[in-house]
Amino acid sequence: LKIPFTEEPCGDLVGYHSFVQNDIRFIVIDSYDVAIMQRCPNTSSKRKRAEGILSGNNHNFAADESKLNSPEGLTGVEKRFVAFNGAVDHIQLTWLRQTLQEAKEMGQRAIILSHQPIHPKSSSPVCLIWNYEEVLNILRDYRSTVIASFCGHAHKGGYHRDMKSGIHFRVIEAVLESPDPIKTFGIVDVHSDRLELRGDGACKSASYDFSHLNTF
Repeated sequence: LKIPFTEEPCGDLVGYHSFVQNDIRFIVIDSYDVAIMQRCPNTSSKRKRAEGILSGNNHNFAADESKLNSPEGLTGVEKRFVAFNGAVDHIQLTWLRQTLQEAKEMGQRAIILSHQPIHPKSSSPVCLIWNYEEVLNILRDYRSTVIASFCGHAHKGGYHRDMKSGIHFRVIEAVLESPDPIKTFGIVDVHSDRLELRGDGACKSASYDFSHLNTF
């Protein structure tokens, strides 16, 4: 995918970055910044922090690390504290705010891309970023700049328009569970006043307007 990974002071690699195309700032968030997956169990400080988050919020993990992906006994958004999720660390959060501020000052519109969902009402809570509230609050602060957030991870997909900001949060349906995976995909056309998602197969088509950019 040619992701330009950044080596942070702790020594771990993180894959957040942004690029501009036709005055649209595409911002890619690495939601597995602090995580169990792909982090060395012996040397990664981010993995150790992830283990601490899981043991402190999921009694299944605390009692038996073999149950690292079990949300049994958890309710609501607490279900997100499983090992197939992750968090966005403070360095990346600072970068996200700075990048959105830069986009705002340059008159750019922004589209957020991540693997995990950011909004708790956009899909199953078991798939949320651990610290989704911190990420969501930053996006809300730049509601006049951020058009939409696109992600995956929750295989059935989903959608929610945030009432506080007007930002669209779309979870794209997964190829993995599609009856015809070869034909499941989507193309997003960017217009001056809306995004048009042309879905095929299990991917649902939709239109997302920019009306909130002028309201907030």
